[in-house]
Amino acid sequence: MMKKTSQIISIIILIVIISCVETGDFEIPKVEMEEPEISANSNIKAIKNAYEQSGEEIFTFDASDDSIISGYVISSDEAGNFYKSLFIQDTYENPTAGIEILIDQRAYFTKYNFGRKIFVKMAGLSITNDEGKYKIGYNIRNGIEKIPSSFIDDFLIRSTVTENINPKLITLAEFKNDWIGIYIRINDIQFKSNEIGKTFAGEEFDEFNGERDMIQCENQISTVLSTSTFSDFKSNLLSNKKGALSAVLTKDFYGEKYILVLNDLSTFDFMEGPRCDPEYLTCNSDIENDSKLLFFENFQEIKKTKDLEALGWINTNMYYGNEKFKKRTSQGNTTMQISAYNSGENPLEVWLVTPPINLDNSSNEILTFDTKATYDNGSILTAWVSTDFNNEIKEATWQQLDVKISVGPGNNYVNDFASSGEISLDCLKGDVFIAIKYLGGDPGISTTYDVDNIKVQGD
Repeated sequence: MMKKTSQIISIIILIVIISCVETGDFEIPKVEMEEPEISANSNIKAIKNAYEQSGEEIFTFDASDDSIISGYVISSDEAGNFYKSLFIQDTYENPTAGIEILIDQRAYFTKYNFGRKIFVKMAGLSITNDEGKYKIGYNIRNGIEKIPSSFIDDFLIRSTVTENINPKLITLAEFKNDWIGIYIRINDIQFKSNEIGKTFAGEEFDEFNGERDMIQCENQISTVLSTSTFSDFKSNLLSNKKGALSAVLTKDFYGEKYILVLNDLSTFDFMEGPRCDPEYLTCNSDIENDSKLLFFENFQEIKKTKDLEALGWINTNMYYGNEKFKKRTSQGNTTMQISAYNSGENPLEVWLVTPPINLDNSSNEILTFDTKATYDNGSILTAWVSTDFNNEIKEATWQQLDVKISVGPGNNYVNDFASSGEISLDCLKGDVFIAIKYLGGDPGISTTYDVDNIKVQGD
């Protein structure tokens, strides 16, 4: 009886003690973890080099290979914007290389949280390169697949270390394959005006991912923000302001273009203003069917690029490099072509300016031209007009034109041209000059463009 009474008293005392503890001071015990006895003897760049040296489409590290790399997790699937795709980079600040690891594990953020240092044993794993997007995974039937869930712990070893990731600050003009798989910061950026009113990935036409065009104010170069239709924030409206964001830089499913992928909206800081939308020339024209041709150039009579100069054209590299618009003929059609690819010039800014086009004896003038984009990794072609150009680009006053520029495939060449649409010049008089401006770089955004059929007509 005494024993039972003593037990009851002990229980009452325990209840009283627990009830006196404030809720804010009570914590769930933390499971202590010991640092694994492992160290890296290689790095992300080295395993990429091993792949390139192999010459194979998929390179598998031998079971006896002792290569171990380390990296810091920069992706998170907590908000549903990543799925079984884990990105790591070599350091938590000033990174030089990143890579994607395919793992068959959902909610990996609970184990491989943002900023967590991990070690990767390469023996038995495979690596491939998809247009600059390197992936580590499991070779199953001659294809890179996700590391099976039962094997993940054999290859990925979690450290006790979690660091604050400092995103690498770059501009859109600096995009290159070296930065794929890196956590980056883009300042002074906004969604293009035609995207305002849309959601991140909740439109009827969005399938798997929503892709929204963004533009950087500094140079008007554009990129794409890609959001999964399974993300928690897919139905949020896009901001109509400008600001900054931090995201993982990678390429789309087809490896054709650079895209930005957010972990969540916490790094999406769009509170600045005003926006930096271009101030396009605004005129009104109502052209008649019997309009006359004021200017037309399809380049068919051009024998070599320098022939343009004799016709009054200006073809200028603003940084005095060698790359300019060049005459190209394909399937009997001659165009003027420009590309930063393999130019070694960054930035590459080239202006192609027409001879003077006089509008004194006409009205309701309309400009049209055709463009074709191939090996497209960003929109970097614009059109401008000046009424005071006198052979010096920087001394003239230029107004940007609201034109449609071709968007092409990222990994091949096509023959389809896109029309600029009809651009009114009716509010201008005297001599006008039309300029096609290319602003890219190598390394950087290096889309190839062909320009053709520049035409001005009026009543």
